[in-house]
Amino acid sequence: MPLYEYRCSGCESRFEVLRRMGQGKEGLSCPQCGREEVEKEFSTFAGASAGSGGSNAQACSPSGRFT
Repeated sequence: MPLYEYRCSGCESRFEVLRRMGQGKEGLSCPQCGREEVEKEFSTFAGASAGSGGSNAQACSPSGRFT
């Protein structure tokens, strides 16, 4: 199950929820204030090279294909 990020429209707090793919936001409420007015946030994920200081180009061969 994916981890989704939401933002409360009332208190502006952000929180994460483990939900099934395609499941809507019904039944969700803000853990801070309890309001049900929440919006899904755009989130990114960290790859294997995140935080290593290198670029993804180092993982490619001269032909442009991954090695």
